[in-house]
Amino acid sequence: MALTALTTSMLLPRIKPGDRIASFGYPDMIAPLDLFERLLGMRFDGILYRQDSEQICKRHGVPHRRIPDAESVFDLLDAKLDVFDIVQERGDEIPCDLNYPRQGYISISAGKYDFVLDAGTIEHCFNIGQAAVNMAGLLKAGGIIFHSNPHNS
Repeated sequence: MALTALTTSMLLPRIKPGDRIASFGYPDMIAPLDLFERLLGMRFDGILYRQDSEQICKRHGVPHRRIPDAESVFDLLDAKLDVFDIVQERGDEIPCDLNYPRQGYISISAGKYDFVLDAGTIEHCFNIGQAAVNMAGLLKAGGIIFHSNPHNS
């Protein structure tokens, strides 16, 4: 799951201090670094980078470069990132299965998030309608869902 230049340029300017972000799948930040520098200004120097940047670049078919750690980017904006996933690939994901009605942490977290990021998860769900309902259920009133999925899903 990846945040491209377009998604990053649409999302980061909307983040306010104190915002909570729920991401479905870890959002690899594959936008060019100059975009982060432009959007973050002086805070750019505080970005931490993924140790697995080379593997992330290969996974997404982008030229090798350092990949910003998403949690550090949102921390620089004084926002909190929670990552939900069906597997704990990186170790800090909150386990959930979007195919079924609210369960576990999804149920507990209803109405707690300002943003929900779907950077390529919903197309992996067999019950897309239920997955969309689960994602929407996490939002506060006025919250925003960013879907960024392949056009052929």
